[in-house]
Amino acid sequence: MCLPLLSFRIHQASRASSKRIQNGLAPVNYVEATIKLSSVISAKWHQLGLCCSIQFVHQSHFSDRSASRRKNDEEDFFRYTSGRWLVDEKHQLEQRYVRFNIDNLCSQAASLFSSETRCMRIAKLEGNFSKAFLLTMDDGNEVIAKIPCPNVGPPVLTTESEVATLKFLRSHISTPVPEVYHWSSEPTNPVGAEYILIEKTRGVPLAEKWNTLNTIQRYRFIDKILEMETALQRLQLPAYGGLFLQESLSSSYPRYPLSSGLDPNNQFCIGTSLLKFALSAPRRELARVVAKGDDVHTDLNRFGNNQSIEEYSDLLQKMQLILPALSQHPLVQESAASTVWHTDLHLGNIFVCPDDPTTIEGIIDWQSAEAAPLFIQARFPEFLRPPKGYRSGTNVPKLPENFDELGPDEKESAKEEHILAIQSKYYEISCRAHNKPVFNAMALDRCLWEPFTRCQLPSNGSLVPLRNSLIRIAEDWELLGLSDSSPFQFNEEELKRHDEQVQFYEDSLSLWDLVKEQLGTDNSGWIHSEDWESVNKMNKYLYNMFIDTMSEEISAEEAAKRWPFLPKDA
Repeated sequence: MCLPLLSFRIHQASRASSKRIQNGLAPVNYVEATIKLSSVISAKWHQLGLCCSIQFVHQSHFSDRSASRRKNDEEDFFRYTSGRWLVDEKHQLEQRYVRFNIDNLCSQAASLFSSETRCMRIAKLEGNFSKAFLLTMDDGNEVIAKIPCPNVGPPVLTTESEVATLKFLRSHISTPVPEVYHWSSEPTNPVGAEYILIEKTRGVPLAEKWNTLNTIQRYRFIDKILEMETALQRLQLPAYGGLFLQESLSSSYPRYPLSSGLDPNNQFCIGTSLLKFALSAPRRELARVVAKGDDVHTDLNRFGNNQSIEEYSDLLQKMQLILPALSQHPLVQESAASTVWHTDLHLGNIFVCPDDPTTIEGIIDWQSAEAAPLFIQARFPEFLRPPKGYRSGTNVPKLPENFDELGPDEKESAKEEHILAIQSKYYEISCRAHNKPVFNAMALDRCLWEPFTRCQLPSNGSLVPLRNSLIRIAEDWELLGLSDSSPFQFNEEELKRHDEQVQFYEDSLSLWDLVKEQLGTDNSGWIHSEDWESVNKMNKYLYNMFIDTMSEEISAEEAAKRWPFLPKDA
């Protein structure tokens, strides 16, 4: 069944209506299913005793070292306790479970200060890819201990790269980043796991202070972020990959030394990439298709996409043909400098002075940072990500033309988006004036850079983004100024089938966005532990209603495949 594009956004569940549907071609039942979902959500939340927007709050688990610890208390340090998942929960928990020797970790941290120092208190600070603990000593000193989870990336390399990145940044930019006190990438060490002991960043998360800042203060703060990014952009590295210490990177991996100007003591090097960016990405993904065909087939058809491994392999082979040509394009070359970047700069990763929130005390969470092309790295900081409908350029963001006709809640939402758009515009214009390389990288034609990011399946398993990128390249090959001619073309039948799948894909995204927003979750289905019972009930309720409403169009089995978070008892 082909479901035409639905383009809408639910700002407030209780005010959802058909006016939010921008494309009137959708089948009646699918539209009704989506509208009905949104229209009952607010009332249902109140029945369950919750508001319709759930805040993500990471819970800390405290343990007093002066008291005897029970086995269950220690187990809470090893397992993930701050949330649950609507789907695939067993796997998610396994990916965040790490056993280690708590006493030896505390002893190692205490020894940083003196042989007499003792660790008196442990606060567990839950993380998605690492376990973090605030260790407080009997003399008042504090240390953050980080232990990587299995889902973080390659063992050993991830820890070694994070350590090298922090050390490199501390010596090259003025914006504070945590100091590394001690670390080990050997899982056989006395702690029994890889770990890093780092400085506790002073201040408070910017999330606690952002709403207290006036417009001028926010602009001043954005200027400081821009200063940091300008400094990062100037640190041009010799290759793409992870930053490593020369002394720690195994000789079995290739390494590229930094210039003497960047690294006069020959401490650092660029080593193997921890991410998937490279001209070899299609080849690596093709190898995964061969090695894990059953898993790939499951991913391709998890949500009823009706896609084959053969088609995926064919698209990857096409990508192999065009990436070399794209990499030589003058505009790509202009923005291809290897740089280190913070790609998740949200308000929780920025710590500021409580008395002067425009003063940055530290930037945390550099774990996934590595050297990659500027056209991949450059982006709006997460806390300045533009709202939907944002237009780049010199135009000034304005309130909607029908603002006076909106209801109170819709007006409030429109005002918030307008403020965000203005802040995004300030960042964009400031980039253009003071950090032109980053501005140019952000302005690079999407056709030229997007293929480098499309060589892995998205979470929904759809081939649409990959195929769409290839179609645009093939059709616009000459207009983009690429040499020779496109090495492939798509025939009319392939293009027709793609258009149908685009419609299905866009409809699925609309449904996903609606469900995620109203359940207060993300693509993985994460829910805060305290809200689990109510959110799980709401998910089952909405699922049953969706199945019922779609029953005249498709079978219950087919509809179930389209639901983002299939209830366990469905």
